Amino acid sequence: MKALIAATTILCSSAVMAQDCNMNIKGHMALNHSNLTLKLDDNRSLLLDGHSARLNGNAMNLDAGQLYLLNSYHQKVETLAPKVANLALDAVSLANEGINRAFNELLGEDNDLVADLSAEIENLRGKLTNEFYAQDGSIRFDSARFEDGEFLGEDFEKEFEQRIESLVQRSMGSLMIALGKEMLFSGGDMKAFEARMESFGAQLEADMEAKADDIEAKAEVLCVDLRALDRLESEINDEIPALANLDMIKVSASSQSM
Repeated sequence: MKALIAATTILCSSAVMAQDCNMNIKGHMALNHSNLTLKLDDNRSLLLDGHSARLNGNAMNLDAGQLYLLNSYHQKVETLAPKVANLALDAVSLANEGINRAFNELLGEDNDLVADLSAEIENLRGKLTNEFYAQDGSIRFDSARFEDGEFLGEDFEKEFEQRIESLVQRSMGSLMIALGKEMLFSGGDMKAFEARMESFGAQLEADMEAKADDIEAKAEVLCVDLRALDRLESEINDEIPALANLDMIKVSASSQSM
């Protein structure tokens, strides 16, 4: 069924979108109420608030240029965090839309399967939101909560896929009944039914790909910004001897985006 294939494609593309620009955090990085805490390789702790810098709790003696670099680093992280969060949320929303449209076409509007799928996806969307936003709406994150330093690691992707697969398996009876009704009402003419589903699937795939292109464009911009942050770390290494081992951000392009 092309409608189901298209919906599955949306799920897979959502995972790819999140990995188009692979960002790993080496060590521990946390942002909370505009305070950025970095745990360096030698276990020293660097605290940036956008105005000052403290190393192991002590104010750093910096010149204007050095302070500017650290304030820029803080600002970039604070700006990029919601972009990463929103990109992930957009991908989840796109998956939800694709699945809903596919199963509504098969089972009719307001069916229980779509309601259950939507509830599961909203649950995952809520988990994502809680990872990046505090109750007061301020941006936050803690790299200790990410798998191997990766945003949206394999655990999240597996949980997403497993929940969807479980729901679909539990609903196979409803799907078979829907197919049976189609055969009954079409006089057993499966070719007509298949043609309708092919047409619907092609339209769904075209609509979803157009929206996926928008997400991919945002991902490409985000990748450029992440690489700029990576380069800024190198500048800090060169200009601030006390932070010569600052190396939190690792950015690499996936084979699809190279």
